[in-house]
Amino acid sequence: MKAPAKPVWVAGGVLFVLATGAGLYLNLAPRPAPEAAAPVPAPAPVSAPVPAAVPAAPAAPPLPSLQDSDAAVRTKVAALSLDPGFSAWLKPASLLRRAAAAADVLSRGRSPKDSLVFLAPRGGFTVRRRGGVLAASPRAFARYDAAARVVASLDAGAAARLEGEFEPLLDEACREQGCTGSFRETLVRGLLELLAAPVPAAPPRLKPAEKGIVFAYADPRLEKLSLAQKQLLRMGPRNQAAVQAKLRELARALGVPDDRLPPPSSL
Repeated sequence: MKAPAKPVWVAGGVLFVLATGAGLYLNLAPRPAPEAAAPVPAPAPVSAPVPAAVPAAPAAPPLPSLQDSDAAVRTKVAALSLDPGFSAWLKPASLLRRAAAAADVLSRGRSPKDSLVFLAPRGGFTVRRRGGVLAASPRAFARYDAAARVVASLDAGAAARLEGEFEPLLDEACREQGCTGSFRETLVRGLLELLAAPVPAAPPRLKPAEKGIVFAYADPRLEKLSLAQKQLLRMGPRNQAAVQAKLRELARALGVPDDRLPPPSSL
């Protein structure tokens, strides 16, 4: 049986000292006169209750190697969303390495399309002109509807807990990638980068671009955004707002205080 905690022994010792001290006082005190009432005997020592042994929590199974982690990652990450489209996100190999690479490039303001090429939307980017105003077409934004729906369906709290569970492997993958800091630090910088992108009130106006790029944003405030932020804008205002809401929830689940989170902004 597990030994009682030290405070129990202290309490029992104090009771024992009080009881034996009272008995010693009664034995050494002068005898009372015959007419006096007999002294009340000292109470018997009270034994402190011994708490029941608490079973030890089962040890967590050891993590696999980074190279062999895909099966364990798929099994646990699959529970983050019930959206049927989420399963396609878990098919590629080297999931943790891809996650580290994506977090690293996002933290630097670049687009993670090279590490997440499997998430590329179908169809090309299309535009429309109305009243002399050039903007992305609804079809261009609709290409990202499925991805935005999957992101919005994720359990942010569970995702943050899994990040903690696989943190040693994610840190290893981040070191391979050349991240500045741990995976969590890198991920948080990427989240803050994306949360700083404003949500346009309407599809932003476009203009013909130079230097091999077909279109650019007519609003210079949007054109000067980072590549990562511009990629987010390409999802369309509705999808962007849904994705940023989930990213904000994830950042809070990772322990980022509200005063570090960029406030939602629109143009």
